[in-house]
Amino acid sequence: MKKFVLPFLFTLSIPGVVNAESLAQSLLHCDSGFFNRLYEQRNQIQKLAPVKSDNAHHTWFVPPEKNNGTVWFAEPLKIDDLAASGYYVQQNDLGDMGKYYYWGLVFDNSPQAVMAALPEVNWHQEEDEFSANAMIKKPEDKEWKINTGAAGGIAPAKGTIEKVALLSVSNGKTKLLCSVQGSVDNKVLGSLRPDLSGITK
Repeated sequence: MKKFVLPFLFTLSIPGVVNAESLAQSLLHCDSGFFNRLYEQRNQIQKLAPVKSDNAHHTWFVPPEKNNGTVWFAEPLKIDDLAASGYYVQQNDLGDMGKYYYWGLVFDNSPQAVMAALPEVNWHQEEDEFSANAMIKKPEDKEWKINTGAAGGIAPAKGTIEKVALLSVSNGKTKLLCSVQGSVDNKVLGSLRPDLSGITK
C-alpha cells in the first residue's frame, strides 16, 4: 500500500476525561454516540471542516451535496496512532431491497493499522472487506440483537433493520464506516443519525 507523508497532525483530546473512547471506537457502535463525541470536541474539529450541532449535544460534519461523498479535512486528524483525512457519507434507496446509509472516517493508514488500533474488535473478513458488531432488529423492537446470520452482499430480510461496522480500502484510503440498512424508518434513523433528523442550530 502506498505510504502517505503527514507533515501536520491535528490531535483531539478532552481535558479531564480519562479512558474516554476515541472517535474510532465510538464509531464502531454505529449509533449516536459518535456524534456525541464530535460535540464534545466541536471547537477543535470545526477547524478541520464545517460542522453543525443540534440541541441534544450532537455535532456532525456538513455533508456534500445529496449526502453522498467525502468531506476532506483541512489537515489530518490524529486519532490515537491513526491519521484521518476525511469523513464519508452515502445513502441509497433501493426500493424493495431497503434503504442504505453509510457514515464514517477515511484514514491514510492501512486496514491492518486501523485494526491494530482497535484490538478489542472481533473482525470478520469476506474477501477484501472486514465487518464487526453486526446487529439486527425490527422497527418496532426496542433493543438491537446480535446478528448471527449477517452476510455481505445479501439484503436484509423485509421488515428488519441491520447495522454493522465495515472496514475496506478505496482509492488508497481505508474507510471505517457504519452501515444501517433495510426497513429503516425515520424513528430508527434519527436515533442513530442525528445529522439526518432535521433541526439544527
